[in-house]
Amino acid sequence: MSTKKRDVIVFGISSSLSALLFFLAYLFTLKYRGTSHGISGNGNLGLMFIFPAIPIYIVALIYTYRTSRQLPLGPGMTKLSLIGLTLLIVACTYGEYAMINRLLHHLGGGTNDPNSVIYRYSFLNQYTNKLFFNAYTFMTGLSFASVIAFVLRKGQKIR
Repeated sequence: MSTKKRDVIVFGISSSLSALLFFLAYLFTLKYRGTSHGISGNGNLGLMFIFPAIPIYIVALIYTYRTSRQLPLGPGMTKLSLIGLTLLIVACTYGEYAMINRLLHHLGGGTNDPNSVIYRYSFLNQYTNKLFFNAYTFMTGLSFASVIAFVLRKGQKIR
């Protein structure tokens, strides 16, 4: 099997598996339902999916980079891809920022605010997993890996 084919297969499997694990971590993040329901003492169920998601996502990032470097794009398509990826990164960053603000407002503040539901918790807890493991962070990471690959490839061609 050729290196290109293997890279594409590893990219597909690792990105699909990490997307599934990101989704499961997001799904198992508890939703705070208000003061009348209290807070959960059942622990952070999302950690079951977060720990395996991290190394698999790192593999997906590496193979996104490798696959992006091997794409046979002309200079016009490379520029267009860079513009599209940059717009995607900006949109995902804005979405992540809005999500963080909404959730912290809903929880009554951050981990150092005495009025907050998550006061004295670590920032990665059963209510905030989804701040770190969601579609925005997933797509931002993969997009950055592609941007780096395109920029470095373009830099090599100039020399």
